[in-house]
Amino acid sequence: MTSSGAGFRSVTLVAIGAAERGLELARRRVGAADITAKEGRDLVTATDVAVEDAVRTMVGGAVGSLVVGEERGGEPPADGAPYWLVDPICGTRNFASGVPLYSINLALVEGGQVTAAVVGDPSTDEIQVAERGRGAWAVKDGARRRLRASEESRTIVVEDGKSSGARRERAAQFTAAVIRADRWHFRSLGSTLALSYVGAGRVSAYVLFWASAVHTAAGTLLATEAGGTLSDIDGRPWTVDSDSVIGSATADLHQELLDLARSASKLPR
Repeated sequence: MTSSGAGFRSVTLVAIGAAERGLELARRRVGAADITAKEGRDLVTATDVAVEDAVRTMVGGAVGSLVVGEERGGEPPADGAPYWLVDPICGTRNFASGVPLYSINLALVEGGQVTAAVVGDPSTDEIQVAERGRGAWAVKDGARRRLRASEESRTIVVEDGKSSGARRERAAQFTAAVIRADRWHFRSLGSTLALSYVGAGRVSAYVLFWASAVHTAAGTLLATEAGGTLSDIDGRPWTVDSDSVIGSATADLHQELLDLARSASKLPR
């Protein structure tokens, strides 16, 4: 941690340690078979809860900030004080099925903006880290490397998320438009890990039609600090109050996807 963490804020170092602890618990899969259905098609495992509890103890206790989590809940402080957003396992269905496409997401919100982000990535055994205005990095085995967004993969990940009604139909129309365009490889990973993949240059873009900041906040900072372009699906600047996101490696690709999203909203149902 000493060499890889050189230059990071103290709160970021605590979050890196929390993500490492979370990945350790997830890899052991203790509680992975203890599955409960949530609303709709969502699942939660005992591992989700154990990871969130461990992360809450570390970042809440050491840093002294309030934590808003996917499983234990919580509300941002009314006085504008800093707080953490924690999604202990984003991609629980993948995790429960033994598919290592999930992530442990931590984001520090200060003054209404995400200022630090840490994502535990079991698919690469890396901890991805970003601080506002200071870049994005992958940390592994005591070393770190700079992350750069790239369009080279020509791969776009699209997720319907928890969309419903007209928003869900728009997601369907957009997905069809991406496939028909035949300009990109199309994927759906079932996890906001894909947003971190934008920052790491593994995918060209990620489009998510409904999800709260608990799921997306960490990845949004990673993507932008790696040079990517970000908005909601209507082209508005992404904020912690947004319920959708488009993250793209380049501004030109981002505009292409926004145009498709706008067209999808106007198609006859």
